Amino acid sequence: MSESRKRIASSSRRNFLQAAAGVTANTVLIRQPLWAQNSRAGAAATARTNLAFPKIDPQFMITPDQAWDWNVFKAQGGPTYAGSTGWKRYTDFLISKLPEFGAVDLDYVEIPYDHYIVDDWPDRRTHIHDSGVALEKLVTDGTPVPVVASYGMTSGSTPPEGVTAQMLYYDPAHPPAAGDIAGKILVFQTAPYPNPPYSNSFLDNYTLTDYEWRSPGKWAPLFTPPPASVTSSYHCRWVWSQLNGFAAIGIRGHAAGIVVVYDLSPGAAFGLAQRSVYTPDAKAGLGAKYVNCPTLTLDRVNGARVLADAKAGKTATLTLTARFGRDTGKAILAYLPGKNYGTPQDEQVLIATHTDAMSLIEENGGLGVLGILSYFNHLPRSARPRTLVLYFDCRHFMPGGEGSWPQFDYYTLHPERLKPIVATLGIEHMGGRQTIETGPGGNRYVYSSELPENGGVITSLMDVYNNNIWLVEAIARAATDNHWPRVDVKAGNVGPGVNGGFQGTVKSPMNKGRAYRIPGIGLAGDWPGGWTQTYAQVDSEAGAHGFDKDYFVQQVAGLSQLAGDLMLVKPLVIDLGWGTLKSALVKLQDASFVAPREATAHRNTLMNQYVAAFRHVEAAALDEAKSALNNLAANISARVVTDQQGALSALVDGQLAKLA
Repeated sequence: MSESRKRIASSSRRNFLQAAAGVTANTVLIRQPLWAQNSRAGAAATARTNLAFPKIDPQFMITPDQAWDWNVFKAQGGPTYAGSTGWKRYTDFLISKLPEFGAVDLDYVEIPYDHYIVDDWPDRRTHIHDSGVALEKLVTDGTPVPVVASYGMTSGSTPPEGVTAQMLYYDPAHPPAAGDIAGKILVFQTAPYPNPPYSNSFLDNYTLTDYEWRSPGKWAPLFTPPPASVTSSYHCRWVWSQLNGFAAIGIRGHAAGIVVVYDLSPGAAFGLAQRSVYTPDAKAGLGAKYVNCPTLTLDRVNGARVLADAKAGKTATLTLTARFGRDTGKAILAYLPGKNYGTPQDEQVLIATHTDAMSLIEENGGLGVLGILSYFNHLPRSARPRTLVLYFDCRHFMPGGEGSWPQFDYYTLHPERLKPIVATLGIEHMGGRQTIETGPGGNRYVYSSELPENGGVITSLMDVYNNNIWLVEAIARAATDNHWPRVDVKAGNVGPGVNGGFQGTVKSPMNKGRAYRIPGIGLAGDWPGGWTQTYAQVDSEAGAHGFDKDYFVQQVAGLSQLAGDLMLVKPLVIDLGWGTLKSALVKLQDASFVAPREATAHRNTLMNQYVAAFRHVEAAALDEAKSALNNLAANISARVVTDQQGALSALVDGQLAKLA
């Protein structure tokens, strides 16, 4: 190492040690509050300094070229379904790197399951009828479909000659009788978006919703499905989410097979795979009995004639070469020791990702974890206030996902090891460019030409559990400091977002805090965004270089800063009770106040007092925090109707007790 680099390293270590010791020089950030910005509480918070993790030292960060090399290595192995050849290659790489970057005490959980296998990767010709090597074929009324997009995962298989049967078009307005489905090849066409008004469930999955914070840039309007010419994520998600419902109909009706025509361009549909469970109750698990109902999916171009043939009751031959094989995945645990590791005083931050999926971006989170680990390995153990626990799960794309395999969760097996964990950080879906559908009929599938901050990359959806002010501000600070574009922070449906509207959730099971009831943050790059496709590795159906190495490094830098913040924050500051109390206050209806016409002003007063109390806790001014909470309790008694005071008072008393 050069002398200049040694000096830089020494300076960075010194800054970190100062921060860990509570020294504020050069490590503070004056933060604008997210609530009551124009109030006296807001002014007080603005004037107050807060201890924060020092800004990331670029000398210790992985480089874009290193990120590129790692991701190319993963892409060369193809899909990484648990127990598969590609997965073993990927996890062997992760395991080899962990000790290199300072991790110790590796532990494992072996997870056997029935793995559904279609040997189509890396040969795209397996989807092309006339290739001579097709594994997925459909012939209707004697005419082959040129290209089959994909298949229903766990849907079963056919003999080499396929299954031949009459097609039956499923018209949702006039559905066929159950008895008419048996023995037929059931053909579905995905439904368009419903007309507004939309349910919260629809808004949560298929529109941009309100938020706690998001980065500057161009964003589509809230609460309306964005066009696929801006982002393919939402429309793709709507389309393929319908497969499970179709499968249930086919299974109940004893169909000979299923064909689903997606309203997607050929590029967006090709190789598209998602979790589907072909059991009578749609539940998976070890020893589950799958129903053989082989399913093929088509794009809108290749599916047009098939729909016409199905409506006419023509005969078809469906071929799907697939098999089940008993494979064994493996969860991996490792530790980067903090200063108290191995002692009763040790506190830990859990960083989790999953290793199994069909594409590069879903999932290269393990490489992001290596980037964080590499950064903190540059700091001496004495400068790491808390231990980093690294959890590489492998149940995400096992049939049914994590929820179907709870007995193999590491902390279900070892509940006592949750005790030292102060906070969690989840990571999945990193570095992807945004895909869109454009051109005539929307049938041209390409990458967005927008700048990253305007949507040229998949959005970094950030889950916060729960809506704690400190956690939200830590993300905003990390994004700003590290020039991390396209960040959208959500706390779920615990209260309105900054615009007063419905706040959606981030579908990120990697934020293990939600499952374990521990404060946490989770990154999930927007899904699917073109990244649920078997052939979407470094390149995808949208073209070459779908992986943005600079975006990946910006994400790693921001996540490293968040990990550092979680190493430093006092547990009292991120206590879940603060978020619960905040939610209860912001969700008070006008009728909950003694003077409903003055509800807005009274609600703001309560929130200002809450924020003031929280800022005092951040500053470790606990006497002032108690005083602010007592004032809040008094105002609740004076301004909230009697029958709703009890629940609020109990929440305030709960936080007061923690300050004792």
